[in-house]
Amino acid sequence: MSQKIPFQEAMRSQPRQLALAHTSLVRDLDAATLAAWKPGETVGIIAMGASNNSGHALVAVLAACGFRAVNLVASELLLASPGYEPADHYVIVSESGRSPEPLDAARALAPGRRIGISNFPGAQIAEVLDVALGLGGLADSGIYTVGYTATLMAYALLLDRVGLLPAAEDVARIPSIVAEALTAFDAVAAGVGRLAAAASSIDVIGQGASFASACEFALMVREGLRLPSCPFNTFEYLHGPMEAVTPSTVVVAFGDGRELGLADHLLAAGVPLVLVTAAPAADIPSAGRAGLTIVPIDPALSPFVRPIVETVFSQLVLAHAVAQLPFPLEEFRFEDLGTKIEETPAALSLPLPN
Repeated sequence: MSQKIPFQEAMRSQPRQLALAHTSLVRDLDAATLAAWKPGETVGIIAMGASNNSGHALVAVLAACGFRAVNLVASELLLASPGYEPADHYVIVSESGRSPEPLDAARALAPGRRIGISNFPGAQIAEVLDVALGLGGLADSGIYTVGYTATLMAYALLLDRVGLLPAAEDVARIPSIVAEALTAFDAVAAGVGRLAAAASSIDVIGQGASFASACEFALMVREGLRLPSCPFNTFEYLHGPMEAVTPSTVVVAFGDGRELGLADHLLAAGVPLVLVTAAPAADIPSAGRAGLTIVPIDPALSPFVRPIVETVFSQLVLAHAVAQLPFPLEEFRFEDLGTKIEETPAALSLPLPN
C-alpha cells in the first residue's frame, strides 16, 4: 500500500530510499526479458505530471545516443485513432501505478514491448505491462521527491540493460551523491527559498536533460508554493516568453550554455537570476553582480545523475521557501480530481509481468 510521508522527511530520506530502489530495480531487471532496442526504432515514454517531466531527460539522453524517442503526454494518446502505434518500444511511467491516463493509453497499445516503471508495479498498472520495473514501494511525499529521483535512476539502469548506454560509474553512487547534495546545497537553497517565497512568479529554464529539471521545479513551485511558474526550453524562452519578466519575477536557469549569457539582460532589468551550472565562474559574464546567485554543480556528473542533483537543489528551495508562507507543503487545495484510480487490495495482488 502507498505510504505518504511529509515532504521534508521524504526529501531527507532519499539517500537510504534510493539505495533500496536501486536494489529493487536491479532485481527486476535481472528477472526481465527485454526486447532489444534496435537502430531506427522509436521509444515512446508515456506518463503524466511529474513522471512526464522525467521523460524529457530520457528523450534527451536517447537523442544524444542517436536513438529516436518521444515524450508523450498520456492523455493525448487517448485522442488517437484505434490501432495508433507511435513507437516501437514503450516506457510507461506512473509512480503510484494508478494514474488512469497512462494506464488507458498503454491498454490500447500492442502487447509485447510495454515496460513499466512504478513505485507500485503490482497496482493497476500491472494490467497493461509486459515488463515491470519496481522502485520498491518507497514512502514518498504528496509532492513527489524520492519517486521522481528514483525514476531518473531507473532510466539509467534500463538503458544499460538494453545495451544502449552503459550505466556511468556515478549511477551506483547516486545515494551518496544525493546525501552530499542535501548538505552542500542547503545554505544557498535557503537564500533562494526566501527569494522564491517573495516572488510574484518564477520562470524556470533549461535544455537537454536539464529541461526535465526545469519542468519538475516549476511543477513543485505550483503544487507546493501556489505561485505561478512555468518551464521553458532555454532558447524558446528568448523567443517571447522572457518579455513578461518584472523585478518581482525570479528566473531559475539550469545549464552551462546559452543560460550563462542571460544574466546581463535580466540583471539590467532588475530581475534576479538563479543559475544552476557546472560552468566555472570565469565563464559566467555576470559572476559577482548583485542579483545573480550561482549554484555550482559537479561538471563530471553523468546525464541522468545531473538532473537528480538539480532536482535535489529544487527540493531544498521548496522546503525553505514554504517556511516563509502561511501553509504547509502537504496541504493541497484541490483534490479528488480523478488523477488516481482508487487503491484496491485486489489490484495490488495482481501477478507481475516478467
